[in-house]
Amino acid sequence: MKTVKCRISEVSLKNNETLLINIEAEKEFNVEDFIELTNAAEELGNGRRFYNLINVGALTLPNKEARELSCSLEGSAYKKADAFVINSLPQKIMANVMLKINRPTVPTKFFSQIDEAEKWLQSLRINEHFAV
Repeated sequence: MKTVKCRISEVSLKNNETLLINIEAEKEFNVEDFIELTNAAEELGNGRRFYNLINVGALTLPNKEARELSCSLEGSAYKKADAFVINSLPQKIMANVMLKINRPTVPTKFFSQIDEAEKWLQSLRINEHFAV
């Protein structure tokens, strides 16, 4: 599995349609980190869009600018959906802010277990294939 290492994260091609993104614990996720992830997605997928399985380390939070960029059309160029795996209370509060205020442009959901996130992404892939 090809992996791209970024400052506070690693991006791997989990399968032909899904990126696995592991973000380190106890970090502030900023715009530069988001741009690194976007560049990694472009490199791994040659410009294709992916379902993202994002495993966020404990207490890592995005700053305001990173949230805004991630939720924008520009920031969603290589995304079909984002499934975040989070565990801490501050992350759950931030998840609500992202969904209600930043309003992502692609389907986005937050989970406490990675298998739940994978099932949700799988359901989106199935729905996409039937819609074609």
